[in-house]
Amino acid sequence: MSWNSAERNRDNYVWKVRLRRAWDFAWRSALTLLIPAIIVAGWFTYQASKYNLEEVAEMPARTVLMDREAREIGTIHGTNRRLVVAEKLPSFFKNALFAREDVRFRSHGGVDARGLARATFRNITDFDFTQGASTLTMQLARNTYDLRQKKSLSRKFLEIALTYRIEDNFTKDEILTHYLNRIYFGAGCHGLGEASLTYFGKDSSKLNRSQSAMLAGIIRAPHACSPFRNLEGALRQRDEVLARMVSLEQIDEATAAKVKAEPLGLRDPADELPSSSHAERALRRPLELVLNQSQITEGGLRVTTSLDRDLQKSLETTLNSLPLPRGSQAAGISIDPRNGDVLAIVGCLGEKPSGFNRALDMRRDLGSEMVEPLIATAALERGHVPVPGKPISTGRQLGEAETIRLLKRFGLEGLFGKGDDLYRGNLTLSPLELATAYATILQGGQRPAPCFVRKVEMDEASLFHRPPAFFPAFSSDSSPSSMPGTISGYSISKSDYWTAHLQQDRVTILWIGYDKPQKLQLTEELKELLKSLTF
Repeated sequence: MSWNSAERNRDNYVWKVRLRRAWDFAWRSALTLLIPAIIVAGWFTYQASKYNLEEVAEMPARTVLMDREAREIGTIHGTNRRLVVAEKLPSFFKNALFAREDVRFRSHGGVDARGLARATFRNITDFDFTQGASTLTMQLARNTYDLRQKKSLSRKFLEIALTYRIEDNFTKDEILTHYLNRIYFGAGCHGLGEASLTYFGKDSSKLNRSQSAMLAGIIRAPHACSPFRNLEGALRQRDEVLARMVSLEQIDEATAAKVKAEPLGLRDPADELPSSSHAERALRRPLELVLNQSQITEGGLRVTTSLDRDLQKSLETTLNSLPLPRGSQAAGISIDPRNGDVLAIVGCLGEKPSGFNRALDMRRDLGSEMVEPLIATAALERGHVPVPGKPISTGRQLGEAETIRLLKRFGLEGLFGKGDDLYRGNLTLSPLELATAYATILQGGQRPAPCFVRKVEMDEASLFHRPPAFFPAFSSDSSPSSMPGTISGYSISKSDYWTAHLQQDRVTILWIGYDKPQKLQLTEELKELLKSLTF
């Protein structure tokens, strides 16, 4: 054997040893990593097995609304959803949704490995959970089982395990259906069906391409980008969805431009929508303020409201039976000055209220008869003597700037007129603000904080409780010595008519007018009827 051959054999031997060592290190390292991985996967698979998969297809239990005397007045969520079926939805909507939320929905097994790897790398570089890479199935698991607490690896592993269980037990169309019936779209809309009707006044199967792209876009920010709240933001989300569809070559730039030019057909919030009652509709907003989204979506709550069931029914019946001028509208609200409870509220005529609540959101001029008690209170606060029946003379003692400053203590947030017009009642306010202002006078200058929801419970556990609250607005000497039981009058423009019924345990305000202000003419018989009403 030559010297070169021996050298080659020795080199080959060294390389074989090195390869054997490398292979030994590799499989031992893999085994070292694989065993913990198997243990972790097994643990979270076991944990996921404890969850009831039937909940995926079940809509949240109803939330029961009780009046202040613990009498049921209705339900919200769960029973009020309009369910959709994925197969009946426009293909453009589904493509827009996939482009926005989960482009490989039809092909992955619940977890998008590429998206997850990309998000994991980003989270490592950011030293934070900035990216989630959640597929539609993962979102469905998170929403169904309320896994929306602080982001963590433990929560993500459980979510992934549940995702695989869902994928193994439901078809893709079933997963998409359950997702769209559960997800929140803003403006109190839980599920695509209700969102389509609320925003566009149509069934979800009839959505056009522009509407489809917008609804798919606002899922990530349903409250901030609700088209009722922020139309510019909603349009921006729509355009981002279309841009994403272009980048995926689902549509071209010309098609995207045509979609943007399609009529959005956004419904006027003042138009009537089906709802179970005025009380239920009015309570949606305050419930969103006191509960987080997951609690509202989950349902199964017992809500003790401020409402009085009998008074609510009486106010609805009374307003709908009045012989009002054709085309006019009406609203009413009653509060308890002793604690701020909103006892009854009607935002419009008809049994099925619209999204626009005139008792809360409309501000109109007041008129001299209605503003006089407020001006008199302001004058007494500064030591002046009110001139009965002459609010202008009373107001001139204070001056415009001081009058406005004092009137704001009633909690008024509208526009104030100038000079003598201010004292004639040229200031805009809502029926709720007027009721609160009169309640402040009846309470000796203590302004009650209006309240719709007093208590929220789930399975006997208290989630929310609000005691009565008052704000010192005027000294007790500032309240007029006698307040009339009923006050009625036109606004300066004669386009609004107000009636206030004042009692120690309730203040009831009625408003009559047109949505687009125009001269209002009531018969003398109707005026007398309004004054004689009892609640």
